[in-house]
Amino acid sequence: MFHVGIDISKFKHDCFIATDAGVKISAFTLMNDYEGFQKLKNELSVLGDPKQIKIGFESTGHYGINLKSFLSGLGYTYLEFNPQLTSQFSKATTLRRTKTDKIDAKLIATMLGQFDYKTLHSTFYHKNELKELVRQRDHYLEMKSEQLVHLTNVLDKSFPEFKGIFNNRMGKTPLYILKTYKNKEKISNLSMNHYETLRKLSMGAFSYPKFSKLKSLARTSIGHSSQSYDLLITTIIHHYEELVKMIEVLDREIEDLYFKTDSFIHTIPSIGIITAATIYAEIGDIKRFSNPGQLTAYAGLDVKISQSGTTEKFGKIVKRGSSLLRKYLYMYAFYALRYIPQINDYYYEKKDQNKHHKVILVNISRKLIRIIHHIETNKVPFDINKVV
Repeated sequence: MFHVGIDISKFKHDCFIATDAGVKISAFTLMNDYEGFQKLKNELSVLGDPKQIKIGFESTGHYGINLKSFLSGLGYTYLEFNPQLTSQFSKATTLRRTKTDKIDAKLIATMLGQFDYKTLHSTFYHKNELKELVRQRDHYLEMKSEQLVHLTNVLDKSFPEFKGIFNNRMGKTPLYILKTYKNKEKISNLSMNHYETLRKLSMGAFSYPKFSKLKSLARTSIGHSSQSYDLLITTIIHHYEELVKMIEVLDREIEDLYFKTDSFIHTIPSIGIITAATIYAEIGDIKRFSNPGQLTAYAGLDVKISQSGTTEKFGKIVKRGSSLLRKYLYMYAFYALRYIPQINDYYYEKKDQNKHHKVILVNISRKLIRIIHHIETNKVPFDINKVV
């Protein structure tokens, strides 16, 4: 058995190859390009059967994506280590604080003999693409929210009374009004023809009393109109609408990729396909987590514990690992209250014990992790009678 440790960086990768007894075979540097990949291929081919080769590297973002794809295509498997784990392992094995890429490659090769080796290559392609898409989608969602904040800031100066008409929600109708008419002067002069257009656009939700009140507020508004504010309103809404279109494109691709997987997360009551795909992509290979506790730690939902003698203190959640996974689990916890009876009962049981709302939702998120770990590990749909 051979252990291959690879330290990944942007332009080059350092490789250390040893036997499972720790005897050095070779150490070299390969560039992050075609020639470098071929050099690694040749070095590995000399070692023989891919099943007798363990390859490991740190989880270092997107710099290793092409290398992972290349190795998977050749039939090799690999194990990714959390950088914090390699750091702690280094501290436990040496008193020296020298850190170089070559030393890290050797360290990773050593670690391969200390940890269970699990393969990640079989479904790498879909999972990696899905992870890229859901993270980009979340980035666009944050940008979309930022645009609404910017729009509100402009309205606070040009027409501060506007959002109150729509219960502070910037939906399709208010965005159309702002995009089309821009300022309070034009809004105050809207006619019945304009009202008919708005009523149809809102499918009757925008009533005439609300229309009349909007015009009245526009006439008496304390806001200050200017061409600069008009331009800002137009450009902000344009950017917002472009983000909406891009998110819709990503949603279609995410759904398509998710249904090519063998996941059963979408069978959990009321969980949307996008939410299921995000959770699935962020978890990656469920085989990496031998129990729900490991997945809880990966999501950053375990609690800090400080123990000294007979004293034991429990702190806040650690918030390490995948922030996006933690975010979507927490978001879905609200829906789980409505659609999973056992979780609803649990919530009110804890409320009766004076537990804080957010604390209970974190606990529900942990319960969801146990459910997800069970159905993904066993490849079975959600069963309401087996909720733990």
